Amino acid sequence: KRIFLLFAVLVLGAAQTNPSRVTWAAISTVATTAQLAVPGNDVHTISWVVTGSPVSCTMHLDGSLTGASWADLSGNQTCTSNTNAMFHVVDRGVSYVRANVTALSGGATITISYLGHSTGAK
Repeated sequence: KRIFLLFAVLVLGAAQTNPSRVTWAAISTVATTAQLAVPGNDVHTISWVVTGSPVSCTMHLDGSLTGASWADLSGNQTCTSNTNAMFHVVDRGVSYVRANVTALSGGATITISYLGHSTGAK
């Protein structure tokens, strides 16, 4: 019983809180996605699938505390490969996120997914 209780405490103590997940509609031009409310999330994962053969494709993750003013959380990420890819941003607590596709040409589309959570750290 004691081992189970210790295991439960360790697992629950390390549990992720405020999980958020979305897959935005496919994008075929320079654009930002709709904002997603992610109150307190400080761990963010972006993954994407590119279809077609893009000549150029660059995107980054924006974050905001208010939903009105945005900051680049990740720096530019190249997305010209037509395979699945992802990147992670940690220790950036924000209330809202959005993906920002800053370059996309060559007739390609990109479908972007977000997964985030809070570590509970303050």
